This record gives sequence, C-alpha cells and structure tokens, in this order.
Amino acid sequence: MSGSLKLLERGLAVIAVGAVLAMMLLVSLDVIARYLFKAPLTFQYSLTEDYLMVIMVALALPWAERRGAFIRLTPFHRLMSPGVRRGLYALNNLIIALMLLAMTWYAGERVWVDWLEQRVIFGVIDWPVWLSHVWVPIGTLVLSLRLFTNACLYLLGKAEVPSPPSLDEMGEGEEALR
Repeated sequence: MSGSLKLLERGLAVIAVGAVLAMMLLVSLDVIARYLFKAPLTFQYSLTEDYLMVIMVALALPWAERRGAFIRLTPFHRLMSPGVRRGLYALNNLIIALMLLAMTWYAGERVWVDWLEQRVIFGVIDWPVWLSHVWVPIGTLVLSLRLFTNACLYLLGKAEVPSPPSLDEMGEGEEALR
C-alpha cells in the first residue's frame, strides 16, 4: 500500500508542478502580449486563479506531508518517551485524516452538484466550475490516506516520529545560508 501511495503522491506532485509551470508560462506570455502587442491573454487570470492554483495547492498536499514539509509544533517533544510520541502522532494523524475524509465527502458532493447542474464561471470563456473544484477532494482523499498510513506506521513502530532540530542544528542552517 505504501509504495502505491508514494507513487500516487508523486504523480499528483508532478501534476502540481505542471500547474506551477503553466502559471509561470501564462503570466509571462500575458505580460509579453500586454506590453509588446497591446493584446493581453484575457483568459489567463481566470485559468490561473480558478484552476491552476487550486491544482497546485490541493495536489501537492499529500507529497508535502510525506516529506515532512508542514510546520510542526513540538514544545514538549523532548519531554515525552518515544512510545508516547508515537501514540500522540498516530492519534493526531488519525483525527486529521477523519476530518479530511469529511472534507473530501463535502467537496465531492459539491463537485457532483456542479457537474449535474453544469455550473460555469462566466467570463471571456465560460469555464466549468466542477473542473475547478474536483482537485480538492482528490488532494484531501490522498492526504487522508497518507495520514492513515502514517498513523498505522507510528502505532506499529515502523516509522520514526519526526524530531525537531536542535538549537545547534538550527544555528548550522543559518551559517550555511550566509
């Protein structure tokens, strides 16, 4: 399961990176067209804001969680035993996964209604709304699978709980930036 999930997360991250590249290209082309040819790409703003940004954020979430890229509050981390830490991390992952599954359900219902009612975003091009919203339940579903997997791995002792860096490690990081 974990190998398939990693592959799925990577695939979604690749799509998210493609959305970022598309945004960069579209914005650059819009600037060039606007200032050199006095003919802006009128569809660019809607496409970027309503579609590409949603894809970028929603599909990158599971990959970011697997990589440990989220901010963690760990003031009492060093005061707990490894077993307590594993249990708390597993519980936190499970609770968040359940909340994300609820979000997935409600976002999926919204996509379904948007598709059934053929809702559109009016503009230069009438964009289908469901195509903007569909990325949210995909991202939250895969993120919830990642969190369920993490919870199981923590409970079984198959994964180490991430440790916050020590003050010395944080100082080394600052020196490397200089």
